Amino acid sequence: MAERPGEWVVIDLGTAHGSVDEDAPPGPRHRRLATRWRLAAASLALALVCGGAVVAEPPFRTTAAIPVEAGSSVSVAGDLLVVADPVRTEVWDAAALSFAGGVAGGETVEGETILRGYALPDGTPRWERRLPAAMSQSASRAGDLVLVASRDSIRRQTATTAIDARTGALRWRRGDAVMTVPDVPVGLAVEEVRSASGAGRRISGRLDAVRLADGAALWGVDVPSTAVAHVVAGAPPVAVLVFDSGRAEVRDLTTGRLRAAGTLPPADYAPDNPRLVDGGFVLRHPDRGPARRRLALSAYDLGTLGLRWSRPDRTRDVSWVPCGGDLCGRTPEGVWTLRVADGAQVFQAGDRLPWLPVRGSGSQLVVRELADERLAVAAGGTTTAPRALGTLPAGSRDCRLGTGVLVCRGGDGLHLEIFTLPRS
Repeated sequence: MAERPGEWVVIDLGTAHGSVDEDAPPGPRHRRLATRWRLAAASLALALVCGGAVVAEPPFRTTAAIPVEAGSSVSVAGDLLVVADPVRTEVWDAAALSFAGGVAGGETVEGETILRGYALPDGTPRWERRLPAAMSQSASRAGDLVLVASRDSIRRQTATTAIDARTGALRWRRGDAVMTVPDVPVGLAVEEVRSASGAGRRISGRLDAVRLADGAALWGVDVPSTAVAHVVAGAPPVAVLVFDSGRAEVRDLTTGRLRAAGTLPPADYAPDNPRLVDGGFVLRHPDRGPARRRLALSAYDLGTLGLRWSRPDRTRDVSWVPCGGDLCGRTPEGVWTLRVADGAQVFQAGDRLPWLPVRGSGSQLVVRELADERLAVAAGGTTTAPRALGTLPAGSRDCRLGTGVLVCRGGDGLHLEIFTLPRS
């Protein structure tokens, strides 16, 4: 087996292949057949990438390359590529200028961010506008809007700016984070907690439901200490709030009406715990049962917050992702599938080679580096044998999925390459 992702095993069979010195030289027909076999073997070797998977054709095709700075913030928001760069301004010290004869004495300060939108897949510039400076900016799509999240030095979101996706015009701005899900016209505006465990794990202060079309607040609640919040699509969409006391609430996202309430076991509540799935959620928490196992998984109904089932959790280093209404997780050893209806768990052994999810793909598109530094791309990230799509040029990294395209930073770090996705 190959020791590195995409590494081929070559077996040297020598030159004799069982012949003896007295064998006559091969004739023309034998040479033609041998040539065909060598060509076939070479074609097969070219197909064996991604740890043995067959690469689909056609390969990825580059549609554009956009120059960027090494420190640019890059996002893909649907059919838009959004690049944010700080605007650097020279500020001159008059005394230093006088002393140095007008030669020296300047310093660079950052007071604004310039935001550029490029159409996908061709990379045509669409709009440009300036925003207040931030340590980093990231963009996501919400209908006809681009929501730009401004973050500080610890990655805590400090502002959200709504921009018209077509024209770049400013629609509204708030001094907090706004959580959204696709195809839901209302989001949750929250204040992220500064924490040693990482920004965005908890919220505090005030929580408001925000109409995305104009930024208007529809309803709100005060968070007495800290909490975790989720927006869940549905009919109607709901807000799920889990307070650090263990109290859980399900509220109508548009009206704020309380639909269900209950108490969950003590746990390390975070954006990925509880993990929401179709019609419910799964919580990882210390086991309170008689077996006194270290951890347990418990599933709750989203409509009533009633317990569906609870089972020991023996998984380690698992990254859970939703898959077809169930819950799938990738570990170094393979993939777990947890059936949310009854807690049944199935394990599939993998090849132990690291696949990394592509941003914006919901973990359904994965990549891993080959021995020659090309990047293998595959679909079906929650399976043990993802379906290979092709490879990207050596050095490609930091890829994001857009509408029908992959956008990756090139090997030199100073340009973005836009690749069309191969047709399945």
